[in-house]
Amino acid sequence: MKNKPTPEHHRGLKAFRQQVYGIFEKQGDALFELLDAVVQTAHPSSFAELSLAGACTRRWSSVYQALNRGSIKEGELRELCMQQLPPGRKRYHFAVDVMAVRRMRSPTLKERVYCHGAKREVGGKGIIIGLPYSIVAFVDKRGTSWAPSIHTVRVKPHESAVEVALSQTKWLVQRLPADATGEAALDGGYGNLKFFQGLSGVKVFVTARIRNDRVFYQLPPSTDGEEKKPKPGRPSKYGAAFHCNDPTTWPVPEQILEFQDPCYGDVRLELWSALRLRIKDHCLDLAVVRSQIHLEKDKPPAAHWYAVHNGTTQKTTLERVFECITHRWPIEPANRFRKHRLHAELPKVRTPQASDLWLQLLQIIEWQLFLWHPVAHDARLPWQPPLPPSQLTPGRVIRSLSQHLPQVGTPVSSVLPRGKPPGWHTGRPRTPPKTYRLVPKNPKQTPKTSKNE
Repeated sequence: MKNKPTPEHHRGLKAFRQQVYGIFEKQGDALFELLDAVVQTAHPSSFAELSLAGACTRRWSSVYQALNRGSIKEGELRELCMQQLPPGRKRYHFAVDVMAVRRMRSPTLKERVYCHGAKREVGGKGIIIGLPYSIVAFVDKRGTSWAPSIHTVRVKPHESAVEVALSQTKWLVQRLPADATGEAALDGGYGNLKFFQGLSGVKVFVTARIRNDRVFYQLPPSTDGEEKKPKPGRPSKYGAAFHCNDPTTWPVPEQILEFQDPCYGDVRLELWSALRLRIKDHCLDLAVVRSQIHLEKDKPPAAHWYAVHNGTTQKTTLERVFECITHRWPIEPANRFRKHRLHAELPKVRTPQASDLWLQLLQIIEWQLFLWHPVAHDARLPWQPPLPPSQLTPGRVIRSLSQHLPQVGTPVSSVLPRGKPPGWHTGRPRTPPKTYRLVPKNPKQTPKTSKNE
């Protein structure tokens, strides 16, 4: 059954687009046309080819000029995205991850770093050269590919992804409704002491995967009811060691949950809520969860370990932990969608600020698709099976929105006529752009690269 968008639905999306148009500072018309050009162009061979889309009324040179000279109010953009969250919920799920924009052969682009990536381009390993972006995405439902980004910021060479994620998480908590709690899920890159120590006092529920060989410590034995004897030195802060890879060091779990999930099969979760990480100055108490899935298989996958920070007033339960963990997966297909369909790596810019602006434009497109999702029809390709309206993917919704853009309209003003530019003056010297060397954060672990890299 097809959804039939009404004029009321068009007005809702038109109001959002009008708000977006109001937060552009420079080159607003050209930047807004770029948004619609991305929606209408599925497979451009170059960035300039976006200017051939029907929504683009300016010449091909305006697309790069818009990125190089344009600007947008970042704070207002993030606030606008927060306003699009579904109202009335008690819990909002988010996922935090780093997406690397590949810039292998761009020596004139400043602040490139070594990043983790799917391609094996540096030293034969899963490392690429590019610009890493830390993304905080809203996850509406688990098991889908919908994860529109709310807060996107580039991780600069002197920063770490953990530091950036901490600042983004604190920003997010301050802007959630007073009667709602935020729950964030992260991968193993954040399951360390520095990240959880930075969350101290933050009212948020966070789960992050930790290494399978992590060592914790139990609480010291209680001396209540025993005859106190003076002992030299300070009281012990740590009890027996808890090795995640040694079952003989595990005490009896405080909670055990076994159930069958449609996606993950037979699941078993175990919780230890009072374990400590060793710190010099003070103690850091965390809850630790061991997760096993697909136990019905002859060879089930290895167990995963997760650390939990609960800064809310609600109790830590295994049901809540599992719900938070499973809400992290949608950010993976969302990152692929940003690269393959929204063309995150298409423009070959020479400044990192232009790349930052491009990622912010893609963030606007993601929320347009999220708002259009409830009324979108199944714009599938001939060889794709039909899907019900509740299961439409971003790829099908963007084709549906492309067909309805003329009805939605655009706030962009018409192009004004202008004279012919004089061009490059004869005899004016041309200076080649400056090139920049890669400066690794850890010179000892720098992979070997070829001359072309």
